[in-house]
Amino acid sequence: MNLDSERRRDELLEMLWRLGERHEATLANFRLYDDPERRYETDLREFSANGIIHLEGERIVLTPKGSEMAQKIVRRHRLAERLLVDVMGKTPKETEDAACEFEHILAPELVGAICTLLGHPMTCPHGQLIPEGDCCKKRQQVVSSSVVPLTQVETGQEVRIASIDSQDPQRVSRLLALGFLPGTTITLQQRRPTMVIQLERRQIAFEESVGQDLRVWRT
Repeated sequence: MNLDSERRRDELLEMLWRLGERHEATLANFRLYDDPERRYETDLREFSANGIIHLEGERIVLTPKGSEMAQKIVRRHRLAERLLVDVMGKTPKETEDAACEFEHILAPELVGAICTLLGHPMTCPHGQLIPEGDCCKKRQQVVSSSVVPLTQVETGQEVRIASIDSQDPQRVSRLLALGFLPGTTITLQQRRPTMVIQLERRQIAFEESVGQDLRVWRT
């Protein structure tokens, strides 16, 4: 399979996964997204012949094989979106095209590393669930409650930033500009009337709602 064919296959699998999430995986809905030049209908027949999907009347159902393939693609895409927002300071609206490129080039070992760096986020910036990977399952077994909002940390405790879990792009950009990057060590100095943290040699104050958005690893 050449690169163009692989990309077309991945796009089709991602489309089917998203339709399935909305309980809309039917032939009629599929045709609404079909691009005749990309031959999705032809690919759909090939997928059926290869055991990736099966049809139940009008419903399109991913087989276990197809579901595993689609899950990996969607996971790469949504983790790429989180990386672009949480680390690179992009807005959720700016992530779609870049995330589409990322999902086709990320090596499997890099996907786990990015997920770990971001603190195993559960949702993408648009609120969609990120499928779990092996690293997430291991993390749940070993450090099931280690990633918490900063608001749950005791005064004087040193923690490492896992992710910025905010839907406000301005807030994300401001925190990133201040140096709140995943992996950075901070110490909570004060909780009230405002939260005060120590970041390197600086003390930074912010409201409690910001502390709720900052997810941190207990050290």
